[in-house]
Amino acid sequence: MLRRLTLGLAAISVAVAVAACNSSTSTNLNIGPNFATSTLYATNSSLNAVAIFSSTTASLTAPSFQIGGASTTLNAPQYLDFDSAGNLWVANYNANTGSSSILEFQSQATGNVLPYATYLGYTLAAPEPRGLTIERAQNLMAVTTLNPGSTAAPSQLLVYSLGSGSPALEDAIGGPSTLLNIPTGADFISGNAVIVANSGDATVATYTLPSPSPTPVPTATPVPTATPVPTPSPSASPTASPSPTPLPTATPLDLPPSSAIVGSLTDLGSPRGVTVASNGAIYVADPSAVGIGPAVLVFAANANGNVAPTAIIAGSSTGLIAPSDVKVDASGNIYVADSGANKIFVFAPGATGNVAPKASLSVGGTVVGIALSP
Repeated sequence: MLRRLTLGLAAISVAVAVAACNSSTSTNLNIGPNFATSTLYATNSSLNAVAIFSSTTASLTAPSFQIGGASTTLNAPQYLDFDSAGNLWVANYNANTGSSSILEFQSQATGNVLPYATYLGYTLAAPEPRGLTIERAQNLMAVTTLNPGSTAAPSQLLVYSLGSGSPALEDAIGGPSTLLNIPTGADFISGNAVIVANSGDATVATYTLPSPSPTPVPTATPVPTATPVPTPSPSASPTASPSPTPLPTATPLDLPPSSAIVGSLTDLGSPRGVTVASNGAIYVADPSAVGIGPAVLVFAANANGNVAPTAIIAGSSTGLIAPSDVKVDASGNIYVADSGANKIFVFAPGATGNVAPKASLSVGGTVVGIALSP
C-alpha cells in the first residue's frame, strides 16, 4: 500500500480571492449570472477558453458565456470538473510548448478573469495532465497524466486531497500491472474508485484506491547537550553550506485495476472519455471504435472483462466525428464532446443506434472535455 503523503503543495500564484467576490474591484475579475445546476462547461483547447452553455435544450451556434483571455492563463485546456464549493478546476497541457498547469477558477466566474489559483504541472508531479475528475463528498481530485521521464510508469493516475485548499498528493498509481496506457478521461465512481479511459491499450479500467495509512505520531527525540564549538583559527577553511534536501516524491503504486473492460467484444478502439451514470451504466466516448468508427459505447453497470456494449450511438445521423468526452445528467440526457466537429451533441435519454441529436452546441474551437456544474 502506498504510504500517504502529507506534503501540502502551495499554490504557485493566487489571484486576489477576496476581490473576486466583487467584479467592481478589478477589471480582471468578473462573476457571471447565477447559473443553474447542470450548466454545461466545455474546454476549447485551440482558443484557450472554457465555453459555458446556460441552455442545452436547443441548438446554439456559440456559447452563452466563456472564460477566456490573457488573464486566465488557459493554455490548451484538456478536461475539467467542479469541487464541492462549485469552483472550476481545469487541466492544461500544451504539447507544442510543454507547458502544463492546473487552474482553479472561482464559482460562477466568466470573462477574462484571473485564476483563483495556479498549480504548475511539474510541481504537482503531473508533467502532462489530461483527465481531471473530483469526488466532491471527500474533496478528492484525480488527474491522469503522462510522465515521459519515468521509464517504469510513463502513464499515471494521481489522486490529491483538496481539503487544505492546495492539492496534496495522496496516491500515485502507475506501472505494468495497472493497464494504464495513455490515460485520458476519468470519472470518480465513489469515494475510493476511479474509472479511466486508456486510449493506448483500448481499455476502460477501474482503480480502487488504497485506504490511506494513518500518519504515525513521531516519538520525541531528547535534545542533546550542546558541545562547545572551538573558535576557528584564522587559517581555517570555510565550511560548505549543505545542499537543500530534495522534496519527497511518490513511488507509483503498481496497482492492478479492480475491474477492466477489455477484449474484442468491447469494440473499444481508442477510448477518450468515460463517465458513470446514476444508474451505474458506463458511457465511453471513442473516436475509433473497432468496426464502427466514432461512437459512444454504453456498458452495463459493473461491466468487467471481454463484454459487449449494451448500446451504441454511432452512424452518419449522430454527427459524431471524433468524440472526446461524455457526460450524463440526472435526467439521463447524454452530452458528447466532439473534437472533430467542434461541437457538443445532446442525445435523448436511452439513445442508441444511428440517431440524430436533439441539440448541437458549437464551441467555436476544438472541444476536449465537458463538465456539468453541481
